[in-house]
Amino acid sequence: MGVHFRGTCVLVVANSSIAKTHEFRLTERGGIQYGCSVKDESDLIADNQPVAAGSEYVVVSRAQSSAHFAAGDGCEFNLDAIPELGKGPIRVRIFTRWATSGEISLPRELIIEIRGGAGSLDEAATKFGMIARPFATMVGFVANVRVGPVEVHLAYECADGQAERQFLETFIADEQGAMGEGRLVDKSLMIETCNAFHTLEIDIPRVSRGLRQYELALRQWYLGGEWLALSHLYMAVEALTKAVIRKTIADRGIRKEELAQSFHLVTDDPERPRWREYLDQQVREQLIFRGDSETYKTAKNASDGLEHGSWDLDKIAEHAVKCADKTFHYVRQTVLELLNLPPEVAEKLMAIKPKDVQSRRKVVRGRLIGAVDDPAAADQMYPILEWKSAPSSVVHEGSSIRTDDSEKIIVRTHPDVSFKFERLDVFGRLEDGQVPVEISAMNLLVEPTPEPESGRMLGAVMPVVDAAAASGADTAQTRLHMFAFNLFGQGVAFFQSAQTLLNSFQPVEALPALRGLTIIAARFEQMAADDGFGLGIVVRLVINALDEVAVNNDVAVTRRDELLLEAEQAGLVIPDELAGPETSAVYVSLTAEMALAQSVVDGTYGTIGLHVKLADDQHLGFNTRLEPGHFTEMVASACVIAQLELLKRAAKLFGWTIDDSQLDVLLRDARELNETSALGGNSAAAPD
Repeated sequence: MGVHFRGTCVLVVANSSIAKTHEFRLTERGGIQYGCSVKDESDLIADNQPVAAGSEYVVVSRAQSSAHFAAGDGCEFNLDAIPELGKGPIRVRIFTRWATSGEISLPRELIIEIRGGAGSLDEAATKFGMIARPFATMVGFVANVRVGPVEVHLAYECADGQAERQFLETFIADEQGAMGEGRLVDKSLMIETCNAFHTLEIDIPRVSRGLRQYELALRQWYLGGEWLALSHLYMAVEALTKAVIRKTIADRGIRKEELAQSFHLVTDDPERPRWREYLDQQVREQLIFRGDSETYKTAKNASDGLEHGSWDLDKIAEHAVKCADKTFHYVRQTVLELLNLPPEVAEKLMAIKPKDVQSRRKVVRGRLIGAVDDPAAADQMYPILEWKSAPSSVVHEGSSIRTDDSEKIIVRTHPDVSFKFERLDVFGRLEDGQVPVEISAMNLLVEPTPEPESGRMLGAVMPVVDAAAASGADTAQTRLHMFAFNLFGQGVAFFQSAQTLLNSFQPVEALPALRGLTIIAARFEQMAADDGFGLGIVVRLVINALDEVAVNNDVAVTRRDELLLEAEQAGLVIPDELAGPETSAVYVSLTAEMALAQSVVDGTYGTIGLHVKLADDQHLGFNTRLEPGHFTEMVASACVIAQLELLKRAAKLFGWTIDDSQLDVLLRDARELNETSALGGNSAAAPD
């Protein structure tokens, strides 16, 4: 089931009162299945409190976030009422989903779970989703790090004693893979800041808009995104200006005109009526930017240049780089003053600097060695390094959290091109006092392009086939031999198509071509038998084809009669029925491969498991390409066996010249590889 919610992202819970806030511990079950652990020892709705008509619901929202609560911990807020939404008391829980990866536990999405009464499931999902968004905004503000958009994940009825419950879930893929940098949320600061916001008496919408713009600025805080971050920060400045004016007037006990006059503005001249506009500018420069005129003007000019389209983006970006970090500081300081937080709390929050969690990049440097026209692998457009990072440990540095990763790099290049590794660099935005990240050689493994043993064999087949066919170029052949040659050509086409798929890391999809090749090799084995029907077999194949595909029966009968006459003149005996290919030696030697090929052709589930691999410790993934391994070697060596067996019989039939010793060596090596790879690759579940 999919749902789509619309709503404004306003701090709608501001006029509610918080009955109580506290930390809580998730049970082991709750830490994993967050939707199942909504009941608590504390009473959410007392017996004497009104409940909205309808039922009680749990709505779980989540967001990708670089702000994390410690494993098993979180914050809880119990709200008495939300008049704007017509909601009675609700409970809000905020925590982080932690997931196991190997032997370590990694922080994943931010979870916001809300429980309360609502008129319907849809109403609960919509309105509780709106309530969740400002809490996510506050998490990002407190930790001063990026928090992504909040989405409703699931909702359901949770009242006791129900035998049937309404339920909905929006499919949102679990976060997985490598973990980026992040920061732990200080729960005490989160509770203090939320309490301060909820007790604001004036300018709630303006502070709300300022916080929202600050959140959007954090999402754009990456190298190259400074101009986007600054645009949101300056919108926050504009949103907060009137609130700062009102607070300053209230704190000083003066009128707005007196505040303007303190900035040397004339307020009583009818010919100069724009003093309020100038007051806004002075408040921004002197109070919000603390008299830092250079930063204020740089930020304002960049904002104006972007808003009015009067500056090129390069010029805007140049100005943003100069002032974005300071503007973050001034906006944060202004919000904290408007929240009237205790000085010691505000000081702790100001010590938390904006954290760039998006700019970190790892760069490998080295040299490609090998004199070829194109250094790319056959299935690639360019030479590439296939990079796999696996977290080996979680590192805490103060409030910052990151992983130490083990890096595995597989070189994907032309077989005659090698990669000489020189160094691995890590780039990103350094915070104050942070040292550059270094990756030790112990955590880095560079592997050359895997060269399957079968690759050499596959590459050796077609030159042998071409040489054999060329040896008979001057030999006259009958029309019946031409039919046999066309059948041989189809076998070669099967081999080449299988080779292409194998080179593209698709050995499963190469199986049907291998089956076609093996059946043709079996027919040639039957034709070459001393006591067999010889070319009579290919005549039977052609006659059967005429019966199967003929559109005009009269034409088919004529062609059949001509073919029978020609066969009779050549002294051929035509079998009434063809012996099954499975009776041939080549087919019997590849019985396992033929069974797998039939499964692929039939579209059964038997070979699907070949593509299914663990994406991580908790998730399975379907891979259309398989890494070279035992299964690939088995299929490739079987292709070599079938094609060489076909060539040996065809050479006898057409009078071609072949190097028997060369073919015998190739066949011996292919059969040895086929046997060892079949033993090494254990079933279809995990062949490679």
